Amino acid sequence: MPGTERQGLRLLLLEDDARDAELITRSLGRADPSCTVQVADTRAGFARLLDTFGPDAVISDNGGAGFPALEALELVRVHRPTIPLVLVSGALSPAGIECLKAGAADFVPKAELGRLGSAITASIEQRAPLRKLSARQCTVLQRLASGQSTRQIAQELQISIKTVETHRSELMRRLGIRDLAGLVRFAVRVGLVSASG
Repeated sequence: MPGTERQGLRLLLLEDDARDAELITRSLGRADPSCTVQVADTRAGFARLLDTFGPDAVISDNGGAGFPALEALELVRVHRPTIPLVLVSGALSPAGIECLKAGAADFVPKAELGRLGSAITASIEQRAPLRKLSARQCTVLQRLASGQSTRQIAQELQISIKTVETHRSELMRRLGIRDLAGLVRFAVRVGLVSASG
């Protein structure tokens, strides 16, 4: 990940093929020798590492039969909404296309692993503004961008309407966005919500 100021990235790799996991891990090590890569090959292992390892980004193949990349993306969106998921696969399958539409940051073919480091760096930097937000503000942004009303958000989060409005104002201030449509566009661009709604 040459040229980035964020060295020593913590990367979580979802890959059920041990040889491919080793190939991707070596490629990541060449891009950033100080990065730390943890590999998961099951849903349970992935969920545990997402929580305990605290990755800066997730790299996923199309997923195994029991745990597709789209489900991994949903877990990321719920538990670590500020981090990107980058798809790495032999070919872009229909499932991969769905995952990209749902908010995956990028796709890198396994034949082009040399560009994986820059794809990860770019996806992390695209989400950099999210680091200005609290976890609650990220949740409110996701819900606003998903089309929920202020009243619905207040009811579901068990907070007052005034608190939701305060969060929305603070989101706009911290992100430099002046209206709800801008918040929605931003949330889609950084993968907090699906482009298809």
